[in-house]
Amino acid sequence: MGTGEAKGRREMWKEVTIGGDGVLGLECDGKLSKQDFETMHAWLDRELAAAAAKPALVIFMGSFEGYKSAAAMWADMKVDTRHADDFSRVAMIADQAWIEWGTKAANLVAGANLKWFDPTERKAAIAWAQGAA
Repeated sequence: MGTGEAKGRREMWKEVTIGGDGVLGLECDGKLSKQDFETMHAWLDRELAAAAAKPALVIFMGSFEGYKSAAAMWADMKVDTRHADDFSRVAMIADQAWIEWGTKAANLVAGANLKWFDPTERKAAIAWAQGAA
């Protein structure tokens, strides 16, 4: 649902199927725009409304390069704030040092159940999100 053509443009995120129930996945690619975060937010709302329990979320950030504008960053913060308590666990898979630092800082400040994983730890990240680790 997240990927596709919208008025001639490709969204820079997509839904990722994770094996097992109760885990949502998404992948970010390149620089994300305000519109990308708006469509991501709508997708999250639909998925959360359909969920029987609080799901986990795995975010693949391997090719994420940042934001296209300040408006995009603001849209990301709105998505993060609105969904802060909607997930049982959030696993961030990224090799960018600034994402690792940001994930650790957010976990300390917000008290969220948020954890950073290196891309080589994909299976461990999914297992942790599923509550197995």
